[in-house]
Amino acid sequence: MKRSVLVALFLLGGCVSQVPTGPSLTPTAHTDFRHDTLALTWQPGFCATGGGCEWDQTHRISIGLHGLWASEPHSLEAQGVPVQEWWSKGCDLYDHNDTPPQLLPTTVEALRGVVPHLKKPLYVHEYTKHARCFGYDADHFFVTSMQMRDRLAASAFGLWLSQQVGFQVNRDDMLATFARLMNVRDSRALQVRCEPAHNGQMVLTQLWFTLDPKKLSRFPYEGAYLSSPDDQNGCPATFLVPGWTLSGQAAQRP
Repeated sequence: MKRSVLVALFLLGGCVSQVPTGPSLTPTAHTDFRHDTLALTWQPGFCATGGGCEWDQTHRISIGLHGLWASEPHSLEAQGVPVQEWWSKGCDLYDHNDTPPQLLPTTVEALRGVVPHLKKPLYVHEYTKHARCFGYDADHFFVTSMQMRDRLAASAFGLWLSQQVGFQVNRDDMLATFARLMNVRDSRALQVRCEPAHNGQMVLTQLWFTLDPKKLSRFPYEGAYLSSPDDQNGCPATFLVPGWTLSGQAAQRP
């Protein structure tokens, strides 16, 4: 890695104690949940797996937005609803409503710049499954989620991750680097997800952050995180951080 990049990372990493104020989000219904999960995509990997992304997918960024997911409300837990059912159905456990969110045109356009382009708009699914039953204003929900994505992408860890493109990385080293650069001690505050690409390589697809709903304004810095109660790491010991020109061979470090 170039010395200038290392210096920049050191300086940014040294500033994590000076936590700037960021976006916040307050639910008005079913507020009895423990944590939020901010799911960010590694777009080149996400689009190289499964059904892929649509032809108009932007390649402008690598860190994208999947969604912001509240954990199962305690009231549902008290009713014996398994967490897996909450993960599967979300807000449909309360009522089924597929009405698309009412968003400003500028918000829709901004979402197209950071959300994977799928056959059906991902943001509609994210709102109807993960947001509508919590009473969030739809526009504020997505603007806040995008601001959180922006802050992670601009952080010391986001910059470090951008330098790994084309390389095989060690999962434990990546998690340790995140903890060190962002001064995070909570176990499983970050979990990484991988899938096999169309060429068979195991590639990074998502980053899942477990967050305190009352401290979203501190993200991505210390104090924003909680320890995840569930082990959802989905990457092998080593995997590829792909770029948009994913090839059959990963670059080799000198």
